[in-house]
Amino acid sequence: MKSPLVIYWSRRDFRLADNPALLAALLHSKKENIPFLPIFILEDYMTEGNPIHQFGLPSRWFLSRALPDFASQFKDFVIYKGKAVVTLKAIAEHVDVTVYVNDDVYVDFYTQVEKLQAAGITVHVSEDALSVPKDTRSQEGKLYSVFTPFKKNVWVKFVSTKVQKKAEVTDVLTLTRAERQLLPKEVVATTEALEVEFRKSRLLQAGKHIIDLDTLTAAPEFQDWYISEAEALERFKGYLQSGDLDGYRKNRDSLELDAVGAGKTSKMSLALAWGLVSSRTLVSLIQRHFEESFDNPFSSRVSEGALTYISELIWREFYRYQLFHHPELMDTEFQERFRGTIAWVEDKTAEARFIAWIKGETGYPVVDAAMKQIAETGWMHNRSRMVVASILTKNLGVDWRWGQEYFRAALIDLDEASNNGGWQWGASVGADPKPIRIFNPELQAKNYDASGAYQKRWLESDKNFSLLAPSVPIVEHKTAREEALKRYGLSKEEPRDY
Repeated sequence: MKSPLVIYWSRRDFRLADNPALLAALLHSKKENIPFLPIFILEDYMTEGNPIHQFGLPSRWFLSRALPDFASQFKDFVIYKGKAVVTLKAIAEHVDVTVYVNDDVYVDFYTQVEKLQAAGITVHVSEDALSVPKDTRSQEGKLYSVFTPFKKNVWVKFVSTKVQKKAEVTDVLTLTRAERQLLPKEVVATTEALEVEFRKSRLLQAGKHIIDLDTLTAAPEFQDWYISEAEALERFKGYLQSGDLDGYRKNRDSLELDAVGAGKTSKMSLALAWGLVSSRTLVSLIQRHFEESFDNPFSSRVSEGALTYISELIWREFYRYQLFHHPELMDTEFQERFRGTIAWVEDKTAEARFIAWIKGETGYPVVDAAMKQIAETGWMHNRSRMVVASILTKNLGVDWRWGQEYFRAALIDLDEASNNGGWQWGASVGADPKPIRIFNPELQAKNYDASGAYQKRWLESDKNFSLLAPSVPIVEHKTAREEALKRYGLSKEEPRDY
């Protein structure tokens, strides 16, 4: 008879606080006096560098540092390499496994769970990916497709969801060395050992093209990023103490402020993407800081900045909610009227324009500055993300899926749902539909980088750069606008420039 083992399967939840699957696994282990084993599985798509299953260099860099730090907090933590289902089934050949794991919004995750259960492995899935119910519906029983009604529905639930306690991981029974040796081969939990497992390539698939990013831009430098729960919490608490959250509503879109020091945004996107903190924890810290529940989304008694910040957190929920219910959105437009109907530019032109966009050579200074920012740092300001998405799809006429893939390859704070939702929004094909938004790069620069500080910071190495005499764009905006209207099959009167 096989001896029992409780496994906590960590995926994108590198934290001890407010981690429901970890708490449930520990409770089971301690209550039944069963050995406890936390694990992480280096899936093949993470290590192979295959552009079909994009796991970019920034993600590899972060994982190779955050994972050893998280593992060090446990008496025993094991890293395996291979397919998750195959690995867990191999473990189950030697022990009677009960797996605890936090849920996800991607269909592949549930396929894995079903395969494990079919193999006779007990799997307990904890609600974590969303802080509001996945089955949230309107009064008519329909799924939401517009953000504002969704936000009104879930706001109170979102701000009132309790944060679970920090897990105590030291006082727990673990496997003996002899028992560990019966299980699959382990990967040493060090940055050096993990980096050996990762291919160093930076390949990208756009349409039928395989593009080697190393031939276009230098590898980014990841400076001043946190890699742990403690560092992320310290960063956010410092953000609260600085008073910057009070001005968030006014300052969050400012590219000028982003160009100075660390900017005025919280930089919590990385922590949320990898589960160093939960959105519930951030809301709780905001409530504690202001001594306010924020249970009314329309009340600005305390801080309009905090209300706006919470609203942005709910945008993340909205995009995860959409991807959970519509997994096809990764490569299919949300709006049926645009599925297969947009006349993107022909392939050779698209490839040339896409490469120029990646290199920051579109001739639109604010766009080129943003593309230099992501190429050099692996991160881009959110206002810039909206601008470059609009310009790629509307002005350059390149399929939004190509841009989505570049961001998947290049962002250190990649959240698949938010990235997909953002690109569909930028291309005007996604949820929350409105007449297409056409971003005018000159207006965007004037409104959000009036002094040119952002453009100067990221384009200063370009000898040809001058705000007084900007370079000629690939497509002049007026012409691009007219072509975009034709491409989308819309009248000239419907949309307006932003």
